[in-house]
Amino acid sequence: MRKLLQIHKPRILVLLETKVIFSSMGNFFSNMGFSAATIVDPVGRSGGIWLIWDTDQANVCASAVTNQYIQATVHKEDYEEWAFNAVYASPNPSLREALWEELEDTARNLNKPWLIAGDFNNYANQSEIRSFSHTPNQNRTLRFMERINNCNLTDLGSVGPRLT
Repeated sequence: MRKLLQIHKPRILVLLETKVIFSSMGNFFSNMGFSAATIVDPVGRSGGIWLIWDTDQANVCASAVTNQYIQATVHKEDYEEWAFNAVYASPNPSLREALWEELEDTARNLNKPWLIAGDFNNYANQSEIRSFSHTPNQNRTLRFMERINNCNLTDLGSVGPRLT
């Protein structure tokens, strides 16, 4: 992590499924130049969302914090203000549905650029699945894409190892 932070020098960092409480790592991030954070600590060793930033580089104001997301507004001098959601969706389908209802409500009421990033515990197409215990479900894929479209979002894809 230290090496990645030194190479890429992010102004805002999001960590998901942290499995540890932030207080056990706060000094590490402080020493790396991050001066503020909005945190959803995990329950036991499940979940966790950390939104961490350098206040000299960006102004981040969290407006909603739940077990599944942190919603914030981001402003940097000389740039347009934009909305951001860091998402770690529940593996529970009914809780995921509630998340999407909230995201769709946000989309209807938002009038600025919006980025949503994270782990949706879902997939946009069958090629994203790699599991021995999971039977592909076309309806689930279609529903996920419907939700993305309802929010007027564009899937930017991902780079790096494929996830399960």
